[in-house]
Amino acid sequence: MAAGALLLGTSAAAAQAEQTIEVVELEGVIDPTTAGYLESRIDAAAEDGSNAVVIQLDTPGGLDVSMRDMVQRIVRSPVPVVVWVGPPGARAASAGVFLVYASHVAVMAEATTLGAAHPVNLGNETVEEKVVNDAAAFLESLARERGRDVEFAGEAVRESASLASDEALERGVVELQANTVDELLEVLDGRTVETQAGPRTLVTLGPDVTIRFHSPGLLTRILHAITDPTIAYLLLVLGFWALVFELAQPGIGVAGLAGAVAILMAFYALAVLPVSIAGLLLLLLGLAFFAIDVFTAGLGVWTVGGTLALLAGSILLFGGVADAIEVSPWVIGIVVAGSVLFFGFAMTVAMRGRRRASITGQEGMIGMGGEARTDLAPEGQAWVKGALWRARALNGPIAKGTRIRVRRVDGLLLLVRAEDEGRE
Repeated sequence: MAAGALLLGTSAAAAQAEQTIEVVELEGVIDPTTAGYLESRIDAAAEDGSNAVVIQLDTPGGLDVSMRDMVQRIVRSPVPVVVWVGPPGARAASAGVFLVYASHVAVMAEATTLGAAHPVNLGNETVEEKVVNDAAAFLESLARERGRDVEFAGEAVRESASLASDEALERGVVELQANTVDELLEVLDGRTVETQAGPRTLVTLGPDVTIRFHSPGLLTRILHAITDPTIAYLLLVLGFWALVFELAQPGIGVAGLAGAVAILMAFYALAVLPVSIAGLLLLLLGLAFFAIDVFTAGLGVWTVGGTLALLAGSILLFGGVADAIEVSPWVIGIVVAGSVLFFGFAMTVAMRGRRRASITGQEGMIGMGGEARTDLAPEGQAWVKGALWRARALNGPIAKGTRIRVRRVDGLLLLVRAEDEGRE
């Protein structure tokens, strides 16, 4: 009995002696995906009884709502959270400043910067002033709670002030400086911090310390990638291109499916990004004008209207937001020029050619034979006269591969029967 108790006590002491440090990589624009990822890592660290969570931060900023979720999770964490702006060359701008101020211990590498936390929105000046005052009060409250420079907190928000790592250390914005993870663990060892669960002493060196590195998984990386404004913008426009191309062809193919998926992904991203509704509506209107141009084969007023609306919508879509979530003017220019070429010329000329062939050759098509390339139930695709056509079965479904014969032509639609149906 005594031996069992001794063994149990030894095991408990060994378990207690083990220390785990979680190093979490956080890079790029702060959005709901990165916020959810960080929250899950902090929760997992609390459940595992980890000694500390180190956030390796390099961000140009991001969404206010996502930043606030992350700050609240850091402040309420029972596990000490260390924010390290590193490695050298990294930055913590805009929303990243709030994460640094919220941390239990703030560390910066050499040649890193912190600041420019002035909020931006799509509203008028009165609303912006309220937002600025609210953000400043929020950051100043974090500074007072953590014992950091309150004056710089106000300057970062109201004046977009920034500090290099040496200045931040001198002014008491951060507590420590380290260029590598090894240096970071060395300067953190033995430091005591106050958490929601009470004081905690950081043990980051020794044979019983385990360092676990975490980076976002594949799904998180994909969702984070598509919430990049440039990616979301390209997905929306290119997805629309693919849909129009598919609608101009018979049947449903890869282009239509890819276009639908791209547009759904784009709208997911736009739902979490600070989008100008006027800009989005103008962009969609421009694409709609181009689509009308294709199906009327006009190459005229619809092309001009589509170009102007698409250009204005593209500029306004993320207009007035932070530099980190703007679309490059070069990307906008290439997309608008590409849309003019694609819709105004390539697709319009192709549709004109098909219509001309349809009008002049309708009578010649009647009676011609071909083959069903998909099941006609009742519509699908058929190969007739060396081209793929949209076809409809007149007398019940026709299986793929069946020889067919054209009975009537309705615009670009062939009305067909199975070849053996015509035999008496």
